[in-house]
Amino acid sequence: MKKNLVLLLAAAFAVLPLAAQRNTREEISADLERTGGVHFLYPTDQPAPTPAPKGYKPFYVSHVGRHGARYALGNTVYEDILAVWNKAAEKGLLTPEGERFYKEYLDIYPYLCRREGILTEKGQAQHHYIASQIYRNYPAVFKGKTHAEAVSTISHRVIVSMFSFLSELDNLDKDFTFHADYGHPYQAYLLPDVIDSSEERDGQAEVKFNRFRDHVLDLDAMLERWFTKTRGLVDNKYKFCFDMHTMLSTLDNLDVPVPEHLYQLYTPEERYALWRVNNFRDYQIVGPSPDTRNLRVKAMKALYEDFVSKAEEDIAGGRVQLRLRFAHDSTLMPLLSLLGVNGMDEVVENPFEVENYWRSYDVPMACNLQLIFFKSKKNPELLFQILLNGREATLPLEMAAPGSFYRWEDFKTLLVSD
Repeated sequence: MKKNLVLLLAAAFAVLPLAAQRNTREEISADLERTGGVHFLYPTDQPAPTPAPKGYKPFYVSHVGRHGARYALGNTVYEDILAVWNKAAEKGLLTPEGERFYKEYLDIYPYLCRREGILTEKGQAQHHYIASQIYRNYPAVFKGKTHAEAVSTISHRVIVSMFSFLSELDNLDKDFTFHADYGHPYQAYLLPDVIDSSEERDGQAEVKFNRFRDHVLDLDAMLERWFTKTRGLVDNKYKFCFDMHTMLSTLDNLDVPVPEHLYQLYTPEERYALWRVNNFRDYQIVGPSPDTRNLRVKAMKALYEDFVSKAEEDIAGGRVQLRLRFAHDSTLMPLLSLLGVNGMDEVVENPFEVENYWRSYDVPMACNLQLIFFKSKKNPELLFQILLNGREATLPLEMAAPGSFYRWEDFKTLLVSD
């Protein structure tokens, strides 16, 4: 019956063929940690970028990056999880599988307690790596005196990420100087204060999400593996299972050894299902979903305008070689959707198809978007190469040359008609 309902629901949302798809299921099968979505660790397997057209050399970098690896978000996520497990143990409601998890969670809990949202050492190392990658791939940018202007949101994990990035360049380049700042003025375009998703998803959007969630997840099967009874133990099954999934998804971010059995908390199929639901929720909130007013996406036009205005100013002045911005996944996701990076502006009606066009794990910890600018002595036309997480990306523009090279003049008018 459940399978038939899924098929009926999928048919109800059927639309005309969209842009070329990636096989998300295969990608997740190849690396199950992708089910962590925005908690996925930054990949470090980037190939060398395609060289620029003949006569062009890099001279300027414009960047926006997410903070590095952190603990789970929420004031008391780890504590709330422990409270349920403590209660189950006291009442004798643990299955053998539950008892094993409970013991191992108690062992690691001292390293988690009251650390929600804090940047880990891995998070700092990620920004050292990204900075060194730019320095290695585009040495011409750092020839002679090099100056960076960097700003961040007011979040501590973002500020520390910014200085980790800058300190790496400072160590690599003896002529490097920088000015860094953070504060509410930068929040206006790095993390705009818009109406939250709860208002946007009233009515049919919320119904659509709940219907999708309920047909994808079997929460009882998960809970029955850990507890002999859940009544009076777990008030909100959905929240508890997702808190557990968040805890699991952030294990790779930690700086301490993690018991291998904790990674077996969910089956691979359950982790995939939990990610699908999380991914669809993210798409509705910060993606180009047809179910909402897309306020988060539209608000990112201010950041696009900052890219354009600052680049024009820096290139004309010649004093700044790197323009760096540090923010959050809730910055990068809607920005990529607004710009159509790698097709992330696709409007998808069918919730079962969203995962093949829009994937939260494409915005991992330390996610970054780089525009590397190139100029030529013989050609006045400026080009830039666009990279997402160190890999060549695409825009809904005509490419000027293979290797994701685009014309700066085209980018400046990308959103003019919006």
